[in-house]
Amino acid sequence: MAGQVETLTSASGLISLLDEEERELQYYGLTQLEAVADRFWTEISDSITKIEVLYEDESFEHRKLAALVASKIYFHLGEFDDALNFALGADDLFRLEDTSAYVQTVVNHAIDKYIELRSKDDGEATADIDSRLESVVERMVERCFETKDYGQVVGISIEARRLDILERALASGDTRSLLAYVQRDCIDLISSIRVQSQVQELVVKVLMQFEEPDYEIICVGLSKLNNPATTSGILRHLAQGDEDKVLSAYQIAFDLNANATQEFTKAVVAELTPSEDPEAEAIVAGGEPVAISKIKSILSGNETLKLHLEFLFRNNKTDMLILNHTCKLMDSRLSLAHSAVTFANAFMHAGTTVDNFLRDNLEWLSRASNWSKFSATAALGVIHHGHVNHGFNLLQPYLPEGLSSVSPYSEGGAFFALGLIHACHGTDKVISYLRDALVLFSGPTAEILQHGACLGLGTAGMGSGGEDVGQALLSVLYTDSAIAGEAAALGLGMVMMGSNNEAVLKEMLLYAKETEHEKIIRALAVGIGLIVFGRKQEADPLIERLLDEEDPLLRLGAVHAITMAYCGTGDNGAIRKLLHLAVSDVKDDVRRAAVTGLGFVLLRSPEQVPRMVELLSQSFNPHVRAGAALALGIACAGSGSKKAVVILEPMLKDSVDFVVEAACVSLAFILIQQNEAYDPKVADVRKRYSTLIEAKHGEGVTKFGAAISQGIIDAGGRNVTIELTSGDGQLNMAACAGMLLFTQFWYWFPLAHFLALTFKPTALIAVNKNLRLPKLDATCLSRKALFAYPAAIEQPVVVAPTKIATAVLSTTAKAKRGAKKSEDMEVEPPAAAKAAPAVPEESGMDVDEGSDAKAQLLKKGRKGGAESPFAVGNMTRLLTYQERFVKWPAGSRYVPVKQGTISGVLLVKDTTPSKPEDLIVSMLEDDLADEEEMATAPTTSSEVPPPEPFEYPFDNDRV
Repeated sequence: MAGQVETLTSASGLISLLDEEERELQYYGLTQLEAVADRFWTEISDSITKIEVLYEDESFEHRKLAALVASKIYFHLGEFDDALNFALGADDLFRLEDTSAYVQTVVNHAIDKYIELRSKDDGEATADIDSRLESVVERMVERCFETKDYGQVVGISIEARRLDILERALASGDTRSLLAYVQRDCIDLISSIRVQSQVQELVVKVLMQFEEPDYEIICVGLSKLNNPATTSGILRHLAQGDEDKVLSAYQIAFDLNANATQEFTKAVVAELTPSEDPEAEAIVAGGEPVAISKIKSILSGNETLKLHLEFLFRNNKTDMLILNHTCKLMDSRLSLAHSAVTFANAFMHAGTTVDNFLRDNLEWLSRASNWSKFSATAALGVIHHGHVNHGFNLLQPYLPEGLSSVSPYSEGGAFFALGLIHACHGTDKVISYLRDALVLFSGPTAEILQHGACLGLGTAGMGSGGEDVGQALLSVLYTDSAIAGEAAALGLGMVMMGSNNEAVLKEMLLYAKETEHEKIIRALAVGIGLIVFGRKQEADPLIERLLDEEDPLLRLGAVHAITMAYCGTGDNGAIRKLLHLAVSDVKDDVRRAAVTGLGFVLLRSPEQVPRMVELLSQSFNPHVRAGAALALGIACAGSGSKKAVVILEPMLKDSVDFVVEAACVSLAFILIQQNEAYDPKVADVRKRYSTLIEAKHGEGVTKFGAAISQGIIDAGGRNVTIELTSGDGQLNMAACAGMLLFTQFWYWFPLAHFLALTFKPTALIAVNKNLRLPKLDATCLSRKALFAYPAAIEQPVVVAPTKIATAVLSTTAKAKRGAKKSEDMEVEPPAAAKAAPAVPEESGMDVDEGSDAKAQLLKKGRKGGAESPFAVGNMTRLLTYQERFVKWPAGSRYVPVKQGTISGVLLVKDTTPSKPEDLIVSMLEDDLADEEEMATAPTTSSEVPPPEPFEYPFDNDRV
């Protein structure tokens, strides 16, 4: 029979059997048609209705076979919905174990259909799902269980909202690796916040069932669930355990401080009440265990900020010649040029506490006027970012005294600087001070002071969700002052960031339609985006509402909402909306913001961005080109992406000034902390910045972009990178907010200071159980030159004018040579002189006798020793792309508590505690150390006190 089927040249005879009245002949015909369907589907498709009639005939015993034949024909016709429907009718005849393209395609379509139906209402509305479809999916899942393909099961169960299947999969396979996969790669990509929380709760539940739970992953999950009570209970439990558990508690606290919101960490600190156990070990005077006290200090951010300050101050490698050269070339009488140098200096010295440039250029500072004063004073907040113990002391000369205002622009900038110093770590004292400043001042200068106080309050209280702070900012917003209202809207967005507070959103939307100030509406658009940060599908109703608005500024709010709600998710729906707005909206601002938003949405997939925006970078619209440049910089920040650089380089020669500006900034984002050995393009880009600044007839906007880009590429003394995600892929809320607000410098220059929130120190920082810095080394298995600091530019050498040689006649020269020869014959030269090579005196050349040997030695070193491993010490720079080459040496005295990572603050265990420790002496004042630790610390410390306050030339200016 099989041979007869193979020799068939047409299926017409078999099709004719379907017209027979005898059921056996019809059954025989269907059997043969099923066997040749793949060969003769084009011919059989003309008679598909005959097969369907047989399927619909309930008296026909072989209806399933008819359904199977019809399904195969529809598959070949490309009608996959019909193919699936008839495959479901075939029931058990549709064999899942078959590996043909037909079965694989129909099964995939069945899974997609099932996921679509289950995800309509987050898996709750199951009545509309065909039981046969659910059966096919469950059979497929069972087959995956049999083959132990648990990764496939996890993916299907999460997308289909089948947590029962997910829990079974986690219990069946390698539970720890599957949990890590779900935590790292799955949870953040779930579009529904409700389902995301359910999956996170399940992960935490499974983790808690282990005999030795991984409390680090558990606490990260609890922070996403906003469960401070359980988190504090875990930390308290670990703090009462042995040394290993205490160190784990410290490490968890450092990680929570880096990744969780300010609101959550404050709630955990509030839950960590002093222990009531009178026998608790190491009780301090206040009755609280030392471990709990340290955990609270870590969670508040004090310890991390102190370590970062120490690192940045100790390793500052700012090249002042670049900054001074730019300062001389930029006309400081122009506000644009003055602001450019202000931002460049702030970025170069961000977090280093080094403000020497300001002290050494008081005459340059005196030329600042109005809002340039504001930016210049606010720059102190960037330079001293994290110096929370001395924030008020540093800014005391610039803050207003009492209720009188002498220089409102400088004083308003000081309020903003105070917020930047305490960014995301605002203490009650700072929050109360800035909140009171909103109502204390009145008169014509009040709005300037309120502007700075609102920005400072939002920065210090970012993500805190404080109701009282929100009401204070709303009160300023309702004054309808364009200057103060703009900052109030931005501050409100920062304080309520990620909360999706419906009441606040309603107030902001209503006011956006009532006010006539464009500045306020635009700021409200940004603030709305910040409030829905990370809310995904929950923000869709708001987004759709804003997209339908006629006011382009409200549509701009829709763009920011999409950008922030789907930040880092790579959501296809969000990308489609942004691309549609980028090519169809009538407002250039909306189009530019939409293209820029692609960089935020694709943060976790930066390799996709160059391909996606390549055509947009060549658009006829310069705003679209500028947006494409920024999207590349945001998504590929710190990566050194060569594909992105190839797209951006031609844009440096664009005919439109603000496109060149955007290209300069983005190249600085991408090439930050890169050197010529790692990427030769770095030298070309740096040289291009200088060329743009030196151009006599260059556009002011272009020079501004080149100048601030010089500051960005050398940010933090060349010791920080731009990073919007943490080491384990979690989004950094403050960094994402800082980047979005930085892009608004297009409208308001002072907002450029927010870029400081994206800076992350790149260092190996290891601390012991006392949170001190032991001297230790890790090993880097790569070329040291790849990770070296960029070479400093050389000071130009002033060459003295050379004396022109006098013409000498040939007869005179001949006579002199004869006299010289006779003198040499009379006096025998020393041996050393004989050995030295003869150099014509008139040549004017200085010859280094050892130059050849030195060159050979260097060449030999490059060949022999450059590839050998080298040590990376504690508190030294460790680049992001260098981490994969760094290994912890075997047999080291100190062993890290957290395995598998080298970034962030690491707790290390001392394996030989009986030996005295060699500690790194702090170069900054340490106010938080307790008396016992201070007594045991080395006495040779040369501590450097905080910089003495100094007066700006415009401190006593009046408006």
